[in-house]
Amino acid sequence: MADEFRIEGCHGTIAEQKDEAFYDDRSDASDDEEKGKIKFPKRLYGREKELDSLERLYGGMLTAFDGNYRDDNSQVVFLSGYSGVGKSTLIKEFVKQLRSSKNLNTENNSSSIIYGAGKYSEQNSASSPFFAIIEVLETLANELCETKDSSDIANEQRQKVWESIRQSELIGPGKEGDAILRATFPVLTPLLDSCMDTNGKGATGDSAVHSTMSAIKECTLQLFCAICRALDNPMIIFLDDLQWADEASFDMLNVLLTSSELQNLMFICAYRSNEVDVEHSFSKLMDNVSKGDESVEKMELFSLSPTSITAFIADSVKKEEDDAEVQELSSAVYQTTMGNIFFTKQALEELVRKNILFYDMMCFEWRWVVTKVELANNMSADVVESVLGKIRDLPEEIQELLSLMAYIPNALDVPTLKALMCHNGATYEESQVKDLLQQSSDEGMLLLVSPNWIFAHDRIRQASLKFASEKSDSEETLLHISSVLLAEGSDREWCQYVAVDILNSLPVEKTDCYELVKLNVKVSHLAKNSGALGKENALLRKGLESLKSSGRTWTGNSYEITLKLYDALLVSEYSSGAYDAARAAIDEVIKNAKTPDEKLIAYSHRILCLTSETSDFGKGAEIGLEILSKYGFDIPLSPTKAVMAKEEMKYKLALRNRSISCLTTLPIKDDPLLDLCQQLNLCALYSGKLDVMKLMNWKIIQYVLKKGSMSSNLAPILGAFALLHVKQNDVKKANEFASATQALSLQIRDDKQNHAQAVMCVSLAMCLLQPFSSLTSPFLQSYKDFKLMGEVEMSLNGLNGYVQCFFGAGCELGPIFESKLLVVEEYCRNLGRQSSLILFSMFRQFALNLRKPSDNPSKLIGEAFNEEQVLSELEGSAHFQTLRDSSSLRVQLAFVFWNEEDMIDLLKILETYPLQDQFVARLHNRLAFTGLAAFAMCHRKDCASYKALGEKCLGHFKFLSKSGSVNARPVYLFLKSMKSPSRDAFREAIESCAEGKFVNLEAMINERYAAFLRKENDEAASNECLTDAYFLYQEWGAHAKALQLSKDHDFLKKSKRRKARSSAHTVGSNHVTASSTVSATSDEATPKKAFSFNSTSKQRKVILMKNSGKKK
Repeated sequence: MADEFRIEGCHGTIAEQKDEAFYDDRSDASDDEEKGKIKFPKRLYGREKELDSLERLYGGMLTAFDGNYRDDNSQVVFLSGYSGVGKSTLIKEFVKQLRSSKNLNTENNSSSIIYGAGKYSEQNSASSPFFAIIEVLETLANELCETKDSSDIANEQRQKVWESIRQSELIGPGKEGDAILRATFPVLTPLLDSCMDTNGKGATGDSAVHSTMSAIKECTLQLFCAICRALDNPMIIFLDDLQWADEASFDMLNVLLTSSELQNLMFICAYRSNEVDVEHSFSKLMDNVSKGDESVEKMELFSLSPTSITAFIADSVKKEEDDAEVQELSSAVYQTTMGNIFFTKQALEELVRKNILFYDMMCFEWRWVVTKVELANNMSADVVESVLGKIRDLPEEIQELLSLMAYIPNALDVPTLKALMCHNGATYEESQVKDLLQQSSDEGMLLLVSPNWIFAHDRIRQASLKFASEKSDSEETLLHISSVLLAEGSDREWCQYVAVDILNSLPVEKTDCYELVKLNVKVSHLAKNSGALGKENALLRKGLESLKSSGRTWTGNSYEITLKLYDALLVSEYSSGAYDAARAAIDEVIKNAKTPDEKLIAYSHRILCLTSETSDFGKGAEIGLEILSKYGFDIPLSPTKAVMAKEEMKYKLALRNRSISCLTTLPIKDDPLLDLCQQLNLCALYSGKLDVMKLMNWKIIQYVLKKGSMSSNLAPILGAFALLHVKQNDVKKANEFASATQALSLQIRDDKQNHAQAVMCVSLAMCLLQPFSSLTSPFLQSYKDFKLMGEVEMSLNGLNGYVQCFFGAGCELGPIFESKLLVVEEYCRNLGRQSSLILFSMFRQFALNLRKPSDNPSKLIGEAFNEEQVLSELEGSAHFQTLRDSSSLRVQLAFVFWNEEDMIDLLKILETYPLQDQFVARLHNRLAFTGLAAFAMCHRKDCASYKALGEKCLGHFKFLSKSGSVNARPVYLFLKSMKSPSRDAFREAIESCAEGKFVNLEAMINERYAAFLRKENDEAASNECLTDAYFLYQEWGAHAKALQLSKDHDFLKKSKRRKARSSAHTVGSNHVTASSTVSATSDEATPKKAFSFNSTSKQRKVILMKNSGKKK
């Protein structure tokens, strides 16, 4: 039967609407109306305008779909309204109408829209992290995997989703993200299992996963992206009561709602506008999401109009709307409820309970015989009081059931409810519990969301909780609930969250203090692994509060749990930025811990708090040395040469003529002392106390060799030592320690933090000797690893290294590279990292200037970046560093596009900066083009002084070239050819660039060589060099420069590339041809050889000699 001909009771029963003749003929008396219960219509009243708005927004997303998803194919709706106004009912009706629509992007309309819903609870402290998001994920998992509870979604659609997840680099089967999702959201296990191969390939091991919030957010984002990419129609996610969401959920939503990656999704976020002020976390989330985003819509749901309420009441009592009695009843009800639909239903039920509104069995109709004033006087002004009155009239067993459920925010299944009901001597069978649940549902108090039961409305939960708290044995009831949940919670984490919250709310004398402290520590660990650091911190503080109230801190059997609690608390306080609270916990541990080893965590975090809050690494080094002296490491703050010589001798004796790589053979064991050494190592490096750092590393190596084992911290310690040698230009030592660090990093892959730090150090150090092209992948991986760990600064440093090596290696520029930078810019913007946002926007503008024609390509002004505007808004060190970076990029552009005036202006800026930088690739790029521009301009009378600057740059690359740097040699030879131009000098430089596959430098040298040959009137050879330069610029992706050459030299438009020419390949694409353009798929930074250099060496020499006018 059609829905418009059905009506719904307050208890959820559905019956057909009959006329009076039907009731006249009935012989039985089992009808609900004859029992005095009123039935409410099922249809939605007064929401046509809101439904139209939602359908219009969704229809716009369908229009945006053309087989590929555009950037505007997503929608966020913030839906506000008071409690009971009908927000969730509106969304259910919206989804129902969409699913019956014929305007979807699929033939199978009945199952074409995936819909997930979740609702937050007022009992926030008892809820597990991501409470409603978990409900959404559970719904999606059931929809998208093959289980008996899954929906009727088309199998083809399901297979698309599985394949999309399989293809993900982060969350595919067997990948790290798969393990993180399983550990954080166990409800996803069926879906992730479905994505594995039939032979189980890709299954994740059982090893423990310790996730960071950043990793959880990134993996969840990629899961939604993978699902939405595979769907024919936009998915709909509905989150209700966000005013009660936890901080972890807000953190997650800030990523999901602002990501440009996430398309084909409508997010509807509902909240109570009267409970959210400007300081509320949800207000801040809305402000962040709404900034300049046209895909964000705000809708406010008001109470129903008197006309709609009259129509609802008329249908409920089966009378016409214009009936005078209906008008009077509606007016009285509206005056009390002000059009709130939930309150209206409760008011009508209250009138029925008081027999003011009754069903006349003689006339077969609803009647009332009191005045409007009497009607109003018999309705409670508070909806909770109205529901509470109803509960008091229910049977005691139902009252008990509702009271028990009121303390628990989660949906409950029958076995758990049976265990809860069996107390105070009462025993129940599951069938009896099911009967009670059905009776509660008939009364409109509970709803079945198979297989679990929930309250029909949060106001009913509030009333039930108020009723339960009035009972004299409420504390004993809470103890019973917590014991049941702890017994049930071995495989359900939410049970432990609720249990610990209940126990923390009880008086101290009612609980076992020692067990409660252990439970708080245990559940805080669960919260930490879920990324909910705020909840972790709150639980640890509660545990400490309980411990202090018992008066048993640091005594007897409580000593171990006290130390464990304080250690966890000081780490938590430090991680949340509460440095004063962290120091208080640190002082407590240092004061009361019995052994030096037990104080190591506190000592390490004392240094971390200082350096994180003040960036005073010199003071950190001073305090660290003082602490280390307690462990037998006597290191002076200002060591003399005699001390250095003596300690170096001890270090060499300990090694016994072995290479530092001998450390890689030692077994790995945890050693907290090396944690402390690692912190001190960085303090010494960043504060410039290089001798202190040397001494300490020598002593660490002696300590490790003597002990016969090492911890995973040794890898980043040696990596930092490699960077020390980089800073001192000791190439041999830097290479030796970087190699040892690299070998160690392979052994500590499971320790992701130390492994990532070691890889970063190796990448930075190897820039001295290894090709930049071989380091782009490690830097990019470091960015991804640190991003997952939540190490924002380190992740951005990794990407900075990637970009600098990418530019230095001459890797192919193109849209894919720029899209990576766009993603990073969004990452920086969301985290408020303005300085990094400026840097990566600058990088993107540099790439755009080379690729796309512009009026002045040597100026960084365009769609990504405006140098003049940015610099005008900066001051101090921020201005100083930004000007250095922008000038370094601009001098390269000025050299490429040969803008002499800009080169001179930029040299004036760059000569003021020191010719040092511990970031090798960044220094390489700056000095290379500073030197080239200096030699290019020093021939001018007004610029002769720049020759000295060029000589300094030349000296830098000469030293590195002699040390074996493959990156430095082509630059050194290029600088030599610019300083003293000759055919031999240019030929040698071109050969070096070709063999090293530096396509960018090879293009520039050919162009400069062509200019040199023109001056010597060798037009033919000059044109050949220009032709090579023209095609090499295209291979590099510098199409704007290639276009400039073709405009200046018409013959290039018809030129063809000679097969024998050396080719410095771009990366990740097929070899380009004479008409090469930017590959649509190229992006990696590992060059490919066009041919064997050995087999074509004679051919290459013929070409070079031809360019010089000589004969073979």
